Amino acid sequence: MADAWILHPDYRTPPAPTDLGLAPGPWRHPDGGQIMNGTYERPLPKRRVEVVTVWYGYPLSHWRGPRMPRFSSPMVSAWNPVLAQGLSVDPQAPAPYRDELWCDRWIAEALLYARKPYGAFTLPAGEAMRWFAKAGGTNLVYRARLEAEADGELVRVVAGTSERYAQLFDLDALIADYREALPKELADREAQALDALRSCSPALNYVLTEDAEPLFAQAALSVRGLTLGYPPRETAARILAEAAQ
Repeated sequence: MADAWILHPDYRTPPAPTDLGLAPGPWRHPDGGQIMNGTYERPLPKRRVEVVTVWYGYPLSHWRGPRMPRFSSPMVSAWNPVLAQGLSVDPQAPAPYRDELWCDRWIAEALLYARKPYGAFTLPAGEAMRWFAKAGGTNLVYRARLEAEADGELVRVVAGTSERYAQLFDLDALIADYREALPKELADREAQALDALRSCSPALNYVLTEDAEPLFAQAALSVRGLTLGYPPRETAARILAEAAQ
């Protein structure tokens, strides 16, 4: 945690807790000792980068990946995988997730406000109906099914934007980054998968098709990461790790 962390402001960052009885975590700015809260990066040797997401001094994710300097998008954020999955470096440490549906509610709101292109969530029927009403004024397409539970009804929703990938993202920049970050065989595979997306959309590919969720689970890692709004650098690190197994 020494001296080179750079804060990258992101409106997804969960606010600091209002509970004054909660002690802050151990992560502090080296210059002044202020509590860290947000996404921080620092460069590493050999064109790599280290990224940590911190909430009130508690790290929620911490990873290293290749630098991919060409690609950026407002729909891609280091917070997207963290808040969608309820991640925490130490599961026993305090975290912003208040209940078991917190992440589902976060995904639902992130989709409405174009903070991620695609996602799946489960909510009580009343909350889901309110979400459907709000989604009517967006580019979202969704599929829903009712799930019975002992203490009420839940609705499972899979939703994605109808905008084409080529409109949403600079695919040329992303492919160029993957070609620089991965060995040729892996880069060719991921580049081919990304190039095939240009005229497609998350809604067309992974909401309206039959067996949409299983189909999404079988997609290339670069496609899944991009569709969920996850950082390509983190996805590239996962691709390299899986190839090494």
